[in-house]
Amino acid sequence: MKSYVMAALLLATWGAGGAQAQLLANRPFMKSIDGAISARLSGPACGETVDVVFSGADAATFNRDGVATRLMNNVVANVKSTCPRVRMVASRGVVGERIVYNAIAESATNWLLLELGSARDASLLGSSDRGKAADKGAFARRADFAGLPTLVQKIGGRGLLCSGLDAGSCTAVMDLRSATPAGAAVVSRSLLDSTGTQAVLSYRAQNVNGFLCSNPQTSSIEVIGGQATPQARRRMATDLRERLKPYGDEVCSGFAIRGANIISANFDAAGARIGAEGVMAPQATMPRLRQAQ
Repeated sequence: MKSYVMAALLLATWGAGGAQAQLLANRPFMKSIDGAISARLSGPACGETVDVVFSGADAATFNRDGVATRLMNNVVANVKSTCPRVRMVASRGVVGERIVYNAIAESATNWLLLELGSARDASLLGSSDRGKAADKGAFARRADFAGLPTLVQKIGGRGLLCSGLDAGSCTAVMDLRSATPAGAAVVSRSLLDSTGTQAVLSYRAQNVNGFLCSNPQTSSIEVIGGQATPQARRRMATDLRERLKPYGDEVCSGFAIRGANIISANFDAAGARIGAEGVMAPQATMPRLRQAQ
């Protein structure tokens, strides 16, 4: 019964005009099975592309037990049933003004999802909570803090750092290329689907008081590989770039050495930590990626 109700609301929105259409568009037309995430339209209810906004109380809501994935699949099914000409459904999940989830499904791949949630590691695309302005200074005073020259000495000229290592696979990989005490080219990769589509974030970073610092607004984001169409890859890359805007023009990554692992954390220009610390395991060769659950 619930699917028929949601489909009816979508049909009403499609057929409405002016103020009525806007009023309907602002109403949630579907919720996750636990009621924690609601979905509303962000634009026309029918077209070649239909945009949807998911709203939840916190980032953990979007990470829990595939709740956001199931909601996205239900939204796609309802949009397909009410709008035969739709070719792409794109959603973004928000907590307040912060984007913590992105997904795209398209008819060309039989509605296979490209999606990235709010990472539990220290990825810049994780779009995580902020800490306090004193965080960066406290990290630099740690006994195990490793300034960039120390880190380069440990990893050599190229460091492949794996987040979430499990049975030889990683949820994200940070590739420090041409690393020297002065800086490095950084390439971070995350998996977006089961066919090998990757989000690739690239930037050049410099040593600033032992931290690896860059302007996230000048970084490059590409979506490559897999079966998605070029249009879907471009759209996903554009949507993911929105996650970087709140960081401003400087993000610095700090590192610490704990046994065989590297601890990493990101900080904004005010010194507040972005998200949680990440535990990264150095790898000799590029590891296999898996999607974070």
